[in-house]
Amino acid sequence: MRSLASLATIAVATLYREHNNWLCGWLVRRVGCSQSAADLAQDTFLRLLKSDRLPMLAEPRAYLSTIAQGLLIDQYRRRRIEQAYLASAATLADEALPSEEQRLDMN
Repeated sequence: MRSLASLATIAVATLYREHNNWLCGWLVRRVGCSQSAADLAQDTFLRLLKSDRLPMLAEPRAYLSTIAQGLLIDQYRRRRIEQAYLASAATLADEALPSEEQRLDMN
């Protein structure tokens, strides 16, 4: 008898086979880059694999696009924060910025 986790993995593999190409195309239309779209699609399926449970899906493409849209929003937010940081750092004097050694110590 298979565990619920292995059944979920099989279900995600089936979703991947049946809908990955569609999801990549859907994402390309939103981000304009096939490589970024492929990365986001992989992240979408990884999110499903990490959940260990997959609900019964009447509309798998709607489910996948909802997850991918959330990942896309997260990516845009991270980029905006990074751009704001870089813009702010550009206005500071070099002495006010942490050195590379200090930045590594922060991690």
